[in-house]
Amino acid sequence: MNTGIAPGMKMPPIIRAPLRQEIRRIVLDGILRGTLGPGTDVNEAVLAASLGVSRTPLREALLGLEMEGFLKSEVGRGFSVVPLTERDVEEIYPLLWTLESLALRTVGAIPAEKRRHLTEINAQLEASAADAEPALALDRRWHDALLSPCRNQHLLDFIGGLKDLAHRYELAYMKHSGKVILSVEQHRGVLAALERGDVEKAASHLEENWRVSQHFLVPWIRIQGAAAGRRKADR
Repeated sequence: MNTGIAPGMKMPPIIRAPLRQEIRRIVLDGILRGTLGPGTDVNEAVLAASLGVSRTPLREALLGLEMEGFLKSEVGRGFSVVPLTERDVEEIYPLLWTLESLALRTVGAIPAEKRRHLTEINAQLEASAADAEPALALDRRWHDALLSPCRNQHLLDFIGGLKDLAHRYELAYMKHSGKVILSVEQHRGVLAALERGDVEKAASHLEENWRVSQHFLVPWIRIQGAAAGRRKADR
């Protein structure tokens, strides 16, 4: 079974408390990077040995990731990574564009210095078109920087969890298709609207940013599902 840990791979040290949070961080990183791919079974014994931890904190971390929507468990089979589904995309992305727009509206005007910083990140994003992981990291950095003045930490935390779920889909699509989809133009639209002081228009561009992702993901997942169904029927 795939543990998400390559043979001979040096594991990051687990040094901070509580232990289950560190385990969660490492397992989630494997899920987000795709080393623990959709549908992969999690071998608890192997994973515990690889991390040098007991089964108790590992199980606590896995249960937490199940509650967050990254893992599922079945009696007699244990944990596995949640597969990619069309329904998930159709539920996650409307929440993202609604909640990010809400957070932006609570921020209101963005100072010129912050807009310059966002423009710099967007330029780095445009230059990263050849590699999916750095592009997604820069896109996340841009969105986080845009909303960082928001004082509603509960809202930001919830948005962060949804972005982790969305990241799994976008990275899987880009790795499978070989295409790196960038949001540079939508970001420019947000910044241009903010420069004019039009927060509502900026929120509209932000919504379109997430809609674009949903538009290319849904057909791709349908195609993958149909192909999987044909393979199953041919067996």
